[in-house]
Amino acid sequence: MEKNSLFYMANLYPEIGRLFTFYDSGKLEAAENAKIRALSIVDKILSFRDIIPAGREEWCVIKNFILGYDKLDSYEREILEKYSYPFSLKFMKAYSS
Repeated sequence: MEKNSLFYMANLYPEIGRLFTFYDSGKLEAAENAKIRALSIVDKILSFRDIIPAGREEWCVIKNFILGYDKLDSYEREILEKYSYPFSLKFMKAYSS
C-alpha cells in the first residue's frame, strides 16, 4: 500500500483520539507521546506536494491545535478531534474496493 498524503491524514484521526483519551485519563506522558506522533504525522502530510497552499495553511492550524491540545476550549477541541475524520472515511472507501 502506498503511503500517500491521504494515508497519513486518515491515520491522524485515531492518533488525536488517543491523545485526548490519555489526556482525559490523566496519563500525561502518554498524551505527550501521542502529541509527538500526531505532530510527526502532520509534518509528513505537509511534506507531500499534492497539498495545495490553502490546505497547507489548514494543516498548520491543525498543527498549532495539536501543540496546545491541553489549552483548547471545547469548541477548538471538537474541531481538532473531528478534522481528519472525513479523510479516514475517504481512505477506507478508496482502499476497501
